[in-house]
Amino acid sequence: MLYYEFKAQLARGDIAPLYHIEGEDKYWCELAYRDLLELSSELDTEVLRDDQPVEDAIFGVQNFPMMSDRKLAVIRDRKLKDAEIKSLEKYLLSPSPMGVILLYHCEGNAKGEKLFTFDALSEGELLPYVNRLVQEMGGSITPAAAKKLVGYTEQSMTRIKNELMKMIPLGEITEERVAEYVEPSYSYRIFDFTDAIARGSFKDAYSVLSSMARNASEYSPFFTRLTEHIRLMLHVKLAKNVPDAELAKALGVPPYPLQKAKRAAANYTSKQLLAILMKMYSLEYDYKSGNIGVENAMDLAIAEAIEARRKSD
Repeated sequence: MLYYEFKAQLARGDIAPLYHIEGEDKYWCELAYRDLLELSSELDTEVLRDDQPVEDAIFGVQNFPMMSDRKLAVIRDRKLKDAEIKSLEKYLLSPSPMGVILLYHCEGNAKGEKLFTFDALSEGELLPYVNRLVQEMGGSITPAAAKKLVGYTEQSMTRIKNELMKMIPLGEITEERVAEYVEPSYSYRIFDFTDAIARGSFKDAYSVLSSMARNASEYSPFFTRLTEHIRLMLHVKLAKNVPDAELAKALGVPPYPLQKAKRAAANYTSKQLLAILMKMYSLEYDYKSGNIGVENAMDLAIAEAIEARRKSD
């Protein structure tokens, strides 16, 4: 995994004069950011203000450190101008052996920088590192439990780590323990619901629904989120030849919801998904107009989706 490659390079003393950390996965980005901060002391570290020029960072890292082996300058969350990129590239021709500059979530790239892009991982990619984290924390987890934990948390490593801290003292983490101690995210329940419908299971669909919408007032937001997910399923079905990472970026959704939508959409044709989506829009209009109750609208939506699923068999 990219983070552990990054960590191994630092451990070997393979330190670059200019790092660029970016990516949509904030957990791994922040870990890498903190690791680089540890290369220097607080007195030898400068985080540039938004109004400070890049030249201040270059000048700063060329001074001798006072309390550590290296000077560190951090430039974060800004769009680099062409002149600033050229200044960095000129500095890299003869960098200070005791200086490190970090570009953190900056727009623009300098030739010669060491770039690490931490994008979100798929479920399959993430599971080995959940197991590794559990071992590092002195615990153990079953494969089924790790998969359920990743799903319940929508692959959020920050939340995964927090949940592990609660469960590890209790002994081996099993699937049952995850179900008992970890609250599934709202989105995960939506995915679970659409999976049940895609399997043609009225029983499982209503079981998930009863755990989410305990009264009529909670049906409306659930109905809206369900419609959004079905729309995502249609997009995934129509863009079947587009790589997942590219499609997720184009639609503005994380990889995990896309993966779940893709799995559920496999049970329908594009025409069926479009018909279900149009029915959802119609039912939403009807209950918001007072023509039918929202609970009746939900019943009709479930029946429509499961009937379409059965016709596709």
